[in-house]
Amino acid sequence: MKRCTWTICRLLVCGLLGCCLTLPAAAAETKAPAAKPAAPSEKEMMDAMIKLATPGPQHAALKALAGSWKAVVKNFPPAGEPVVTEGTAEDSLILGGRFLKEEFHGTFMGQPFEGYGLTGYDNAKKQYVSAWVDSMDTMISTQTGSMDKAGKTLTFHGTYDDPMTHKKMPSKMITKIVDDNSHVFEMWNLVEGKDHKEMEITYTRK
Repeated sequence: MKRCTWTICRLLVCGLLGCCLTLPAAAAETKAPAAKPAAPSEKEMMDAMIKLATPGPQHAALKALAGSWKAVVKNFPPAGEPVVTEGTAEDSLILGGRFLKEEFHGTFMGQPFEGYGLTGYDNAKKQYVSAWVDSMDTMISTQTGSMDKAGKTLTFHGTYDDPMTHKKMPSKMITKIVDDNSHVFEMWNLVEGKDHKEMEITYTRK
Protein backbone atom coordinates (compact mmCIF):
# COMPACT_ATOMS: atom_id res chain seq x y z
CA MET A 1 0.00 0.00 0.00
CA LYS A 2 2.81 2.37 0.92
CA ARG A 3 4.60 1.52 -2.29
CA CYS A 4 1.50 2.43 -4.31
CA THR A 5 1.11 5.70 -2.45
CA TRP A 6 4.77 6.51 -3.05
CA THR A 7 4.44 5.76 -6.74
CA ILE A 8 1.38 8.00 -7.09
CA CYS A 9 3.20 10.84 -5.33
CA ARG A 10 6.15 10.52 -7.70
CA LEU A 11 3.84 10.68 -10.69
CA LEU A 12 2.13 13.78 -9.35
CA VAL A 13 5.47 15.51 -8.71
CA CYS A 14 6.74 14.66 -12.17
CA GLY A 15 3.53 15.96 -13.71
CA LEU A 16 3.82 19.26 -11.84
CA LEU A 17 7.45 19.64 -12.86
CA GLY A 18 6.51 18.99 -16.45
CA CYS A 19 3.86 21.70 -16.33
CA CYS A 20 6.32 24.15 -14.81
CA LEU A 21 8.84 23.44 -17.56
CA THR A 22 6.36 23.77 -20.44
CA LEU A 23 4.63 26.92 -19.21
CA PRO A 24 7.55 29.29 -20.10
CA ALA A 25 7.82 27.70 -23.57
CA ALA A 26 4.09 28.11 -24.12
CA ALA A 27 4.30 31.71 -22.95
CA ALA A 28 7.13 32.33 -25.43
CA GLU A 29 5.08 30.85 -28.27
CA THR A 30 2.13 33.11 -27.51
CA LYS A 31 4.27 36.25 -27.30
CA ALA A 32 2.91 39.13 -29.38
CA PRO A 33 4.32 39.28 -32.95
CA ALA A 34 7.00 41.86 -33.73
CA ALA A 35 5.67 45.21 -34.81
CA LYS A 36 5.68 45.83 -38.58
CA PRO A 37 8.10 48.48 -39.85
CA ALA A 38 6.52 51.87 -40.24
CA ALA A 39 5.32 52.77 -43.73
CA PRO A 40 7.47 55.41 -45.49
CA SER A 41 6.29 58.96 -45.04
CA GLU A 42 5.02 61.07 -47.89
CA LYS A 43 8.28 63.05 -47.85
CA GLU A 44 10.39 59.88 -48.03
CA MET A 45 8.37 58.62 -51.00
CA MET A 46 8.66 61.98 -52.74
CA ASP A 47 12.42 62.12 -52.15
CA ALA A 48 12.81 58.62 -53.64
CA MET A 49 10.76 59.59 -56.70
CA ILE A 50 12.80 62.76 -57.23
CA LYS A 51 16.04 60.78 -56.97
CA LEU A 52 14.90 58.32 -59.64
CA ALA A 53 13.70 61.14 -61.90
CA THR A 54 16.85 63.29 -61.71
CA PRO A 55 19.23 63.09 -64.73
CA GLY A 56 22.79 62.09 -63.86
CA PRO A 57 26.16 61.62 -65.55
CA GLN A 58 24.81 58.70 -67.60
CA HIS A 59 22.32 61.08 -69.22
CA ALA A 60 24.98 63.75 -69.72
CA ALA A 61 27.03 61.24 -71.75
CA LEU A 62 24.31 61.32 -74.42
CA LYS A 63 25.01 65.00 -75.16
CA ALA A 64 27.81 63.95 -77.50
CA LEU A 65 25.20 62.41 -79.82
CA ALA A 66 22.97 65.50 -80.02
CA GLY A 67 23.06 67.64 -83.17
CA SER A 68 22.46 67.66 -86.91
CA TRP A 69 24.25 64.88 -88.76
CA LYS A 70 25.08 63.62 -92.23
CA ALA A 71 24.85 59.84 -92.37
CA VAL A 72 26.58 57.32 -94.62
CA VAL A 73 24.83 53.96 -94.36
CA LYS A 74 26.39 50.62 -95.30
CA ASN A 75 24.18 47.54 -95.40
CA PHE A 76 26.05 44.23 -95.48
CA PRO A 77 24.28 41.32 -97.22
CA PRO A 78 25.28 37.74 -96.28
CA ALA A 79 27.30 37.66 -99.50
CA GLY A 80 28.52 40.33 -101.87
CA GLU A 81 29.52 43.96 -101.56
CA PRO A 82 27.89 46.35 -99.04
CA VAL A 83 25.11 48.64 -100.28
CA VAL A 84 25.90 52.29 -99.52
CA THR A 85 23.26 55.01 -99.12
CA GLU A 86 23.11 58.43 -97.49
CA GLY A 87 20.78 60.09 -95.02
CA THR A 88 20.41 62.75 -92.36
CA ALA A 89 19.66 62.67 -88.65
CA GLU A 90 18.42 65.27 -86.18
CA ASP A 91 19.21 64.26 -82.61
CA SER A 92 18.13 66.34 -79.63
CA LEU A 93 17.90 66.01 -75.86
CA ILE A 94 14.33 66.22 -74.59
CA LEU A 95 12.47 66.19 -71.26
CA GLY A 96 15.17 68.05 -69.42
CA GLY A 97 18.01 65.95 -70.79
CA ARG A 98 16.44 62.65 -69.79
CA PHE A 99 16.21 61.24 -73.31
CA LEU A 100 17.92 61.60 -76.67
CA LYS A 101 15.43 61.74 -79.55
CA GLU A 102 16.56 60.83 -83.07
CA GLU A 103 14.78 61.55 -86.34
CA PHE A 104 16.41 59.77 -89.28
CA HIS A 105 15.66 60.21 -92.98
CA GLY A 106 17.25 58.29 -95.84
CA THR A 107 16.56 55.50 -98.33
CA PHE A 108 16.37 51.73 -98.05
CA MET A 109 16.10 49.32 -101.01
CA GLY A 110 15.38 52.28 -103.25
CA GLN A 111 12.49 53.51 -101.09
CA PRO A 112 12.23 56.54 -98.78
CA PHE A 113 13.04 55.57 -95.21
CA GLU A 114 12.38 57.33 -91.92
CA GLY A 115 12.95 56.20 -88.35
CA TYR A 116 12.51 57.56 -84.84
CA GLY A 117 14.41 56.55 -81.73
CA LEU A 118 14.55 57.32 -78.02
CA THR A 119 17.58 56.59 -75.86
CA GLY A 120 17.90 57.19 -72.14
CA TYR A 121 19.22 55.84 -68.85
CA ASP A 122 16.84 54.17 -66.41
CA ASN A 123 17.94 55.14 -62.89
CA ALA A 124 15.85 52.36 -61.34
CA LYS A 125 17.14 49.56 -63.59
CA LYS A 126 20.63 51.12 -63.69
CA GLN A 127 20.99 50.51 -67.41
CA TYR A 128 20.55 52.34 -70.70
CA VAL A 129 17.26 51.82 -72.53
CA SER A 130 16.32 52.40 -76.14
CA ALA A 131 13.27 52.17 -78.41
CA TRP A 132 13.08 52.43 -82.20
CA VAL A 133 10.35 52.57 -84.86
CA ASP A 134 10.68 53.06 -88.61
CA SER A 135 8.81 52.99 -91.90
CA MET A 136 10.01 49.48 -92.81
CA ASP A 137 8.24 47.71 -89.96
CA THR A 138 5.23 47.83 -87.64
CA MET A 139 6.95 46.79 -84.40
CA ILE A 140 8.58 48.80 -81.65
CA SER A 141 12.12 47.55 -81.10
CA THR A 142 13.42 47.85 -77.53
CA GLN A 143 16.90 47.26 -76.17
CA THR A 144 18.86 47.59 -72.94
CA GLY A 145 22.53 48.35 -72.68
CA SER A 146 25.55 49.84 -70.96
CA MET A 147 28.31 52.39 -71.53
CA ASP A 148 31.99 51.56 -71.16
CA LYS A 149 34.04 53.26 -68.44
CA ALA A 150 35.55 55.71 -70.93
CA GLY A 151 32.07 56.92 -71.94
CA LYS A 152 32.85 56.29 -75.59
CA THR A 153 31.09 53.01 -76.47
CA LEU A 154 27.40 52.36 -75.87
CA THR A 155 26.35 48.74 -76.39
CA PHE A 156 22.74 47.56 -76.56
CA HIS A 157 21.28 44.06 -76.75
CA GLY A 158 17.79 43.15 -77.91
CA THR A 159 15.78 40.81 -80.11
CA TYR A 160 13.92 41.06 -83.41
CA ASP A 161 11.25 38.91 -85.05
CA ASP A 162 12.62 36.90 -87.96
CA PRO A 163 10.06 37.29 -90.81
CA MET A 164 10.87 33.80 -92.16
CA THR A 165 10.95 31.69 -88.98
CA HIS A 166 8.77 33.97 -86.82
CA LYS A 167 11.24 33.40 -84.00
CA LYS A 168 12.90 36.03 -81.86
CA MET A 169 16.53 36.46 -82.82
CA PRO A 170 19.21 38.15 -80.70
CA SER A 171 20.87 41.30 -81.93
CA LYS A 172 23.47 43.80 -80.76
CA MET A 173 23.78 47.54 -81.43
CA ILE A 174 27.00 49.46 -80.78
CA THR A 175 27.52 53.23 -80.91
CA LYS A 176 31.15 54.37 -80.85
CA ILE A 177 31.76 58.06 -80.12
CA VAL A 178 34.85 58.95 -82.18
CA ASP A 179 35.00 62.64 -81.22
CA ASP A 180 32.71 65.67 -80.83
CA ASN A 181 31.94 65.68 -84.55
CA SER A 182 31.52 62.03 -85.44
CA HIS A 183 30.24 58.69 -84.18
CA VAL A 184 29.64 55.27 -85.71
CA PHE A 185 26.64 53.00 -85.23
CA GLU A 186 26.81 49.25 -85.87
CA MET A 187 24.03 46.68 -85.94
CA TRP A 188 25.00 43.03 -85.48
CA ASN A 189 22.89 39.93 -86.07
CA LEU A 190 23.79 37.08 -83.71
CA VAL A 191 22.93 33.84 -85.50
CA GLU A 192 23.93 30.53 -83.92
CA GLY A 193 26.65 32.25 -81.94
CA LYS A 194 28.13 33.93 -85.03
CA ASP A 195 28.23 37.70 -85.24
CA HIS A 196 27.29 39.17 -88.63
CA LYS A 197 27.42 42.94 -89.10
CA GLU A 198 24.23 43.95 -90.88
CA MET A 199 24.60 47.71 -90.89
CA GLU A 200 27.09 50.48 -90.22
CA ILE A 201 26.20 54.18 -90.12
CA THR A 202 28.88 56.86 -89.93
CA TYR A 203 27.54 60.15 -88.57
CA THR A 204 29.37 63.40 -89.31
CA ARG A 205 28.23 66.66 -87.76
CA LYS A 206 26.89 69.16 -90.30
